[in-house]
Amino acid sequence: MNIWQARNAIVDIGRRCYERGFVAATDGNMSCRLSNRLVAATPAGMCKGRLEPEDVVVLDANGKRLEGAREASSEILLHLEIYKERPDVGGIVHAHPPTATGFAVARMPLAECVLPEVVATLGDVPLAPYATPSTAEVPESIRPQLRSHNAFLLANHGTVTLGETLEEAYFALEKVEQFAQVLLVARQLGRISVLTRDDVAKLTQVTPGKAPLDLPCQVCDADASPESGVDEELVREAVRLTMERLRAEEP
Repeated sequence: MNIWQARNAIVDIGRRCYERGFVAATDGNMSCRLSNRLVAATPAGMCKGRLEPEDVVVLDANGKRLEGAREASSEILLHLEIYKERPDVGGIVHAHPPTATGFAVARMPLAECVLPEVVATLGDVPLAPYATPSTAEVPESIRPQLRSHNAFLLANHGTVTLGETLEEAYFALEKVEQFAQVLLVARQLGRISVLTRDDVAKLTQVTPGKAPLDLPCQVCDADASPESGVDEELVREAVRLTMERLRAEEP
């Protein structure tokens, strides 16, 4: 990918993230690898839905700005560390999708094996411990699981998704948010039926080459409790109170 292709890709993904409500105002950031030495990234302080190709910043592997009028996103450290640790990654999206970020605020990983499409492509989505945004704490928070996962919840912060291309990283973001929405609805309905280990094993056989790097699923055993270590009664009560508040705020 050349620099102008990267600039246009970042503009396109930024617009899609903004239109889907995955980022608000000037939130979020994304990047793509140009080479082992160059990275293209979103600028700081700009709405991702209104970027132009010339707004995109080009940096070296150490974060030094080479092209672009603005500084790169303050989260660029996260991107650079991921590229150093994962040579297979070509694109990264950090966003704040509402439902997945709600799970991150509740400090609940998206661990249940419930959707075949997610199991076959992402596996579980672990929760990284809270880290101060825009600091080296953020890449350190995901480092323990960085080599085995392509999607993460950042506690009280948002999501990070990775891909061989920037579009692949964006599609992972869409899947994470849909996964979170489905789990939330299932909790509201009062029951989560998880796939068994045999179910998961069959998926890895029928989708060769598409399985995630690892499948450290926490609840895909046939005898696993759908509670997954979470107080379901507490979750249902929290959901009920939240829905009541939302209905009360409707005009």
